[in-house]
Amino acid sequence: MWFKNIQFYRFEEPFKLTGQQLHEQLEKHRARPCGQMDLTSSGWIEPLGHGGQMLVHETNGNLMFCLRREDKVLPSSLVREQVELRLFEIEQTGRKPGRKEKSDIREQVMTELLPRAFVRAGHTFACILPAEGWLIINASSARKADEVIEELNKALITLPVVQPSTEQSPETAMTGWLMYDGTLPGGFAFGEECELHHAESDAVVRCRNVDVMSDEVRAHVNEGLRVKKLALVWQDRLSFVLDDTLSVKRLRFDTEVTDEAADQGGDDEVARFDADFALMAAELSAFIPQLLIAVEGN
Repeated sequence: MWFKNIQFYRFEEPFKLTGQQLHEQLEKHRARPCGQMDLTSSGWIEPLGHGGQMLVHETNGNLMFCLRREDKVLPSSLVREQVELRLFEIEQTGRKPGRKEKSDIREQVMTELLPRAFVRAGHTFACILPAEGWLIINASSARKADEVIEELNKALITLPVVQPSTEQSPETAMTGWLMYDGTLPGGFAFGEECELHHAESDAVVRCRNVDVMSDEVRAHVNEGLRVKKLALVWQDRLSFVLDDTLSVKRLRFDTEVTDEAADQGGDDEVARFDADFALMAAELSAFIPQLLIAVEGN
C-alpha cells in the first residue's frame, strides 16, 4: 500500500465529504468487468481488497480509495494479419478494395476478435488528506493521475484541485543546486542519481550511483546542461527522484518508518493497513510542503 510514485494536487476549497459520503458517491461508479465489445472499463474497488466492504477506507480523517482499470489486449500484429488476409482474398477476385472498405474490414476484424481478447487489469491507489488539502495519487505519470481525477469528477461532478505552482521551475531549482555550492534547503540531501539535458540539442547525460556534486557532473551543468531528474533524500526518512514536472518517483520510505507501522499494525490485516496509511499520510503531509518550499528557493 505504500505509495511508490506520487502526483499531488492542492484543493482550491476544503474537501468536506466524510468517508461514508465519498463511498456513496463512488458506489455509483463501481468497477465492472469489460463487456464483450468494450476496449476498456474503469471503476472503483475496495482499497482493502476482497475482504473490504467500503470503497473508501478512512484513517484519522484521511481517505484512501482505489481505481481499477481493465483493458483488452489485442495485439496490433494480429489485427493487421487478419486484415491483410481478407484484403488478399478480395484482391484475388480481381477487385482492389477502396479506403472505406479497408476501414470497414478492420472494424469487422476488431469486432470479431474483441470478445476473445485477453483482459489486463491495473489498480491506482489515491488518498485525500482533507486537513492538509491534498489529493495524492500513486501514479508515475500525469496521464495515470488524470484517469483518477477524471473518474472522481464523474462521481463528484466537480473536483476543485490544481497542480501546485512554484515561482521557479523544478528544473531551474535542481540545476541551481548543482551549479553553485551544492547547498540544499534544510532537511534535504543529495542522492546518487541525476539526468541532464542540453537545452539546445538532444544531448542527454544519465548518471547513476555517482556523487552528483562531483567535478565531472558539475562540469556538464556548467556547460549548459539542465537538470531534469535528481535523486534526493528528505530527513533520512524518504528517498525519491524529483523530475522537472514536480513529480516524485521511486519514492521509498526508510525502514524506520515502515518498521514503526509494522509494530503498530501487528498481524491483523486491517490494523496493518490503518498503521501503514496513518504513517504514510503523516510523512507526506510534512514532506510535500517542504518540497515546495525547497523548489521555490525561499
